[in-house]
Amino acid sequence: MTDEIFQTITADILNKEITMIGIAVNSKAGACIKLEEDIVFIQNKPYWEDKDLNKKAIVTGTLVEKKFIPDVHIDEDGAISQGAEGNQFVLENIKSIATSL
Repeated sequence: MTDEIFQTITADILNKEITMIGIAVNSKAGACIKLEEDIVFIQNKPYWEDKDLNKKAIVTGTLVEKKFIPDVHIDEDGAISQGAEGNQFVLENIKSIATSL
């Protein structure tokens, strides 16, 4: 891929090693970067440290779309687990992560 830094997700960058820039945010499912229209989870990064939260994050890795957050499950007693339907965007095989002011 080129040295381009992406802020949005398009079909032509899926399954390729790319660099993305977004805002560093945490979720119950782990560290993410918030893009203009999407959230991208970062494989094997459980959270951003407080000093990095809400800063610009630049992450290089392979962008995939897959089931990252388990589906909602309702047990026999009616208890509902947390989860999300469908697939999520994930940066895997991370090569570099940096945050800026």
